[in-house]
Amino acid sequence: MRVRTYIVAAFLSTAAAPKAMAQSTSLKLPQAAGVSSIHAPPSTSKPATVYGQIRMEGMQYLSVIPESPQLTYSQLLSARLTGLKETSWADFAGDFSGGTFFSRGQSHLVVAEAYVASKGQNFRVFAGRKKKDWSELDRRWQLGLWQPKFAIDALRPEEQGLTGVFADYNTSGWEIVGMATPVFIPSMGPDIREEGGGLVSDSRWYRAPSRNYDFNNNINRIQYQLDIPETAKLVDNGGAAIMGRLGNKEQGPWVVVSGGYLPVNELILRRKNFKAASEEKVDVTVSPDVTHHLIKSVDVGYTLGRVKASLSYLEDDPKEKRPDPEWSIQKLMPIKAYAAALDFSLSDIFTKTLAFQLEYLKIEGGGIQDILSDGKPDDFTMFDERLKFTNALSIRVEGQLASFFRRPFVTRFKYLYDYDQRGSLLSTEFLYYPSQKWALVVGGDVLGVQDENHDPSGFLNQYRANDRFYGGMTYVF
Repeated sequence: MRVRTYIVAAFLSTAAAPKAMAQSTSLKLPQAAGVSSIHAPPSTSKPATVYGQIRMEGMQYLSVIPESPQLTYSQLLSARLTGLKETSWADFAGDFSGGTFFSRGQSHLVVAEAYVASKGQNFRVFAGRKKKDWSELDRRWQLGLWQPKFAIDALRPEEQGLTGVFADYNTSGWEIVGMATPVFIPSMGPDIREEGGGLVSDSRWYRAPSRNYDFNNNINRIQYQLDIPETAKLVDNGGAAIMGRLGNKEQGPWVVVSGGYLPVNELILRRKNFKAASEEKVDVTVSPDVTHHLIKSVDVGYTLGRVKASLSYLEDDPKEKRPDPEWSIQKLMPIKAYAAALDFSLSDIFTKTLAFQLEYLKIEGGGIQDILSDGKPDDFTMFDERLKFTNALSIRVEGQLASFFRRPFVTRFKYLYDYDQRGSLLSTEFLYYPSQKWALVVGGDVLGVQDENHDPSGFLNQYRANDRFYGGMTYVF
């Protein structure tokens, strides 16, 4: 993986649109052959188990961006490979994905998980990149506070694991996990580059920072320049976390408590301004930096058959960093998040089974303020919000609606409304499986707000022109 390239891409894209699509992964329906989990129980040496998926997709946006008409249509070829190799002394697992946009000549490679695990009945040690359920709230709403995310497309974020050493004692009734890491890999977003004095990207999900600067009541034009530090300075940021579970999440009451001191997955920005008195422009040098936060979360739930209910709380307290003189830096405001969720499924609806999910999220805090070396607020802030949704209700339905020629026809429907933004997001997808390994896919996303003058910097308002539809096919093996 080109870590340096991705870090350059990540730090501005996650600041401009740092809030990933509120997308849950807890709905579980029968899937086509080839879909499996890499978290298998210990066993003796076996042949490697490998699963994969290949997807070809064309996507059309309904509105043209005048300055970037080439971003109206795209073709993406992507693949995912998941593997598990069990030996008599250790297990090796990995989850890799990559893709190529033909029209843009862009490619990406993502490592969601890659680890080696010791053998053991209950106690195991993992080393590498691994996902864990640190927080139901963070996972369901894809906040990226506990675990980083890959989000070149804001409506399709992919959760990534933390990288380090994990000690896990796990039984059906309780679990305790300790994790320590010497390295940091941040959330990733679209590639960013300098062009004509601005910071641009070949992505519909990136919004460039303002080019106007108010200097002595006179609007000056900003000329941006990137200053990327050595990769080692960004990666060399460690942390530690612990998680405990009491009860079985598959049946009866359960509670999960997690806490940690970790790097914030979104890189913060340092900025230095230079103003020539004889010119009506400001030269701005922008550089990424890393800060840590103390993060805590609690999930309480009850599972009864096909019904699962949970209440969640998450809190983070970012560490304030002070920049060098003549520089300013982003100060992240603390977050307090509350959520409730209800998952259930109904059978015998048109002789089929449908899975339902209701979720509510409430966020307090989460702003961004640029500060000077003395800690006082700067008169210019590049981006003012950390999260995408702050007061949202989400409804999701997934299941097989019908059969054609004795083959399943599956639908996925999601509607989200954010009360603070007075806007909504509607996502639909239809899949038809002509065979066990092939699927034809058609879908679309619609974003909108009731008042375009209300909350101009809100996610739904900024990206309301990104209504789109797509179609393609997938093959699993």
